[in-house]
Amino acid sequence: MINNKLLLNKTTIVSAVKLVRSAAILLLFLYLGKGLTYLTSLPISGSIFGLLLLFSALSLRLIPLSYLLPTANILLNYITLFFVPVGVGLLQYTNLLAEFWLVIVISSVVSTFAVLISVGWLYQKLTQKLPSNLSQGLSQKSACSRVEK
Repeated sequence: MINNKLLLNKTTIVSAVKLVRSAAILLLFLYLGKGLTYLTSLPISGSIFGLLLLFSALSLRLIPLSYLLPTANILLNYITLFFVPVGVGLLQYTNLLAEFWLVIVISSVVSTFAVLISVGWLYQKLTQKLPSNLSQGLSQKSACSRVEK
């Protein structure tokens, strides 16, 4: 009985440490980005710089993805709550939305199709240059990843 409590406490402590580590890494990159914005005086948000630095660190495998998963999973589970302040903020601008709704809808539809077409065109161009067995593997891999989700 005592061993079970000790094991449970150890497991809980390890999980808590991993959660704190992942949150600390995310905050570190956020503040690195804010510091970069302060030093460069560029009109780009520090969170964007931090996101780019984090992406670079993950792409270069300087930080294992598993280090970020505990906090990332929690944030992704509650991501819809992050849109509530934006929705409430839009209520302040109902007069502008009523005046320019057609422009907003048209620009949203056009930009969505522009992104879809450009990504599809780029994918086709990139897969034409790959050997046929590799491009088939990419297609099968992307199909498998859609099924797994």
